[in-house]
Amino acid sequence: MLMLLRHRGFVLIWIAGLASSVASWLLITGLPIYVFGVTGSALVTSAVFLVELLCGITLGSFAGALADRFDRFRLMSGVAVVQAVVVLPLVGEPGHRLWIICVVAGAQAVLTQTFDSARNAALPRLVEAAHLVRANSMVALNTSAGRLIGSSLGGFAITREGTRYLAIGAAVAFVTAAALIAVARRTARYDAAEPATDGGAASFFANWRSGLVAMMRNRGVRATFQSVALGGVAQGLFVVLFVVFVSRALHADGTLTGVLRGVQAIGGVAGGLIVGLLGARLSPWLLMSLGAVSFGLLSLTIWNGPALSRQVEIYVVLFILIGVPGIAYNSGAFAQIQQSVSDSDLGRAFGAFYVVYNASQGLGMAAAGVLGDVLDVVLVLNVQAVLYLASGAVAYFALRPARRPQTEILRQ
Repeated sequence: MLMLLRHRGFVLIWIAGLASSVASWLLITGLPIYVFGVTGSALVTSAVFLVELLCGITLGSFAGALADRFDRFRLMSGVAVVQAVVVLPLVGEPGHRLWIICVVAGAQAVLTQTFDSARNAALPRLVEAAHLVRANSMVALNTSAGRLIGSSLGGFAITREGTRYLAIGAAVAFVTAAALIAVARRTARYDAAEPATDGGAASFFANWRSGLVAMMRNRGVRATFQSVALGGVAQGLFVVLFVVFVSRALHADGTLTGVLRGVQAIGGVAGGLIVGLLGARLSPWLLMSLGAVSFGLLSLTIWNGPALSRQVEIYVVLFILIGVPGIAYNSGAFAQIQQSVSDSDLGRAFGAFYVVYNASQGLGMAAAGVLGDVLDVVLVLNVQAVLYLASGAVAYFALRPARRPQTEILRQ
């Protein structure tokens, strides 16, 4: 990991990603709080999340295709500038013009997926293949660190000047990210073929379709997406039913809900550091498998724990721990894609990755909404844990290299 921190280009991209993550979490946290404060409606507030999810699902793969068509570093820098511009309508007080907030939220969802797809696709040009797992763990750490910083600042900013400070803070962070990426571009390797930018819209859509076809024909990518889809459904179940679990199983209020969601980020930061130090010793498919299985086992412990104890401290520790395998899984999944796909197709691969994850998470959220009031919440959450175990099993059995027969080895 120290080697990565000595790499000027990677450090600049890493700091830029952190700034972008902080800005995103400022908006993710602050906008729903603002909407609920103005309308007092949980249904209207949920519309902000729904818009973000739908925009990510419908436009995410096109966003990834841009990373294969344009210079990825210039694309990231340009996207960050556009993100700063998009939040400017929030400097004025939107009031009850909630369509403004929905437009901003939807645009940010697509722009964030474009930025993330380009960044993940650009990593192999910054670091050697042997260090990709560590590099991905450091990038994944940004999400947790950004969540800790951005969520806290988002809640603080929204209580002071409505959306004004929220927008100013996000815009400054996005512009900072753009400037850092522009400097980092000079350190990237350009030994791979540059993406073509001509051909117009017809060529773009043709490349988009051909990229998707190539993804589905790639056994490693296909198996990775199957594992990610199972984990996405599980995460969707968790997002909805976690609040119900705290209320019905732990007999606690919203304060504990916020604490438990927050401390997960602490585990995420720790997980990023652990994988950064040790992750290179494990292959991506094994890191995915261990991460998903550990997540499933910890989930089973949490969901069935109230039968033995409802002591708050126990669940705080468990939720810190559960942040670690999530980082391990994501780092392994990103490295698996980066090693399975050619440089020219990486943007479309990561665009498709985010579409698969968002769509499966939406499916899980819908299932949770239907089943949460019909079945026992612990029963449904146990299914969620089993889905994580299944995700780990798919990664282990479908992605591990086939063993060569002993007779073939002896003949050599």
